Amino acid sequence: MKKVYRSESNIDYWNRRWSESGTDAKAFLDPNIYPVKYSNLIVQDKTECCLEIGSGVGRILKHYFYQGFNITGIERSNIGVDTMLASDKNLPVQIGDAVNLPYADSTFDNVLAFGVFHNIEDEVALKNSISQCSRVLKPSGRFCISIRPDNLEMNLNEWYWKISGYKKQNHGNDSTTFHRWLFKKNEFQRILSNNNLHTVKVHAARNVSILYRIKWLRTQNKDETYLRSNGYKLNFLGASIDRLITFIMPNQFCNVFVFIGEKRPQW
Repeated sequence: MKKVYRSESNIDYWNRRWSESGTDAKAFLDPNIYPVKYSNLIVQDKTECCLEIGSGVGRILKHYFYQGFNITGIERSNIGVDTMLASDKNLPVQIGDAVNLPYADSTFDNVLAFGVFHNIEDEVALKNSISQCSRVLKPSGRFCISIRPDNLEMNLNEWYWKISGYKKQNHGNDSTTFHRWLFKKNEFQRILSNNNLHTVKVHAARNVSILYRIKWLRTQNKDETYLRSNGYKLNFLGASIDRLITFIMPNQFCNVFVFIGEKRPQW
């Protein structure tokens, strides 16, 4: 586990991100992209109760809600929640924190948490949030959780932001504020296991390829709502390079590890 620092705080980053992204679409246009490709592995029964921790501006929540699934969302950013409710006041979402989930024990059959836990700076609070996730999950309930890996791609990504991102955003170059954690696969799997969350499969995945940073390797830009529902696509050359590097080093050229598993008691 290691911390990554930038000049913009984690909560300020996400509030800005949700302010800029606008509202999410009602469904994914491409079901084979992160994160819906992985949530579909466990969200299959409309009679089951599903919790999404960290709903952002609603792309996962909306995707399942409008298909008739019994899903509830919780999001710490008031900007994210306000954006969702402005698009549909009936969306089942509330403001709340992963560290103190306002639900009874064993409430949910499935829990989703994409890109949530690596944003919790305090290590004790981070581990408590995993405990909370386990607490509200029913025995034998399933989870789908993603975190940022400590690997080549993510370290290249931080190098990129150090030389360009801060200047573009006018945040300066004083990288002293917590941004997120990066995890080795076994480090996070151990935290899950310590909270009765048994990992069945870990997927090396991407929300955006690092090659997308290079303009001439990506497809024509669309608006953010479209990109978040259809994926941040590379052009033929970019996709060809991407397939090669992910084939050679799949765990080094990914920017999320997705953990799929179920709640099991420790014997």
